[in-house]
Amino acid sequence: MLPTVLWLALFLFAIGFFLYIIRGINKNIFLLKNALIWLLISIVLIIFAIFPHLAEWLAMAVGFETTSNFLLSAAVIVLLIMEIKNSVLISKHENRIKTLLQELSIMKSEETKKDR
Repeated sequence: MLPTVLWLALFLFAIGFFLYIIRGINKNIFLLKNALIWLLISIVLIIFAIFPHLAEWLAMAVGFETTSNFLLSAAVIVLLIMEIKNSVLISKHENRIKTLLQELSIMKSEETKKDR
């Protein structure tokens, strides 16, 4: 069982993180579709803060000896998946920007030829 101070700190952090994500969505800091995973993570944090035995049970069910190892491994896996997703998205955007620049250059070239 978590000490009361640690439980309270975890709960307040989880609520604060959730509110930060909601505020970021409302102020258009990031789009809702990009923030959904962060909302899900913050909800899971709140659930684990309210029911710490759930995290312990999940850790044992998956085969981890300690809850901290389970949470760290889960965090690493989630962050790796998010990084791969972001890398794919960045690559698509870079290709699209390159295509748009090439099209713009062609249009400007044709426009200067017409002006002559």
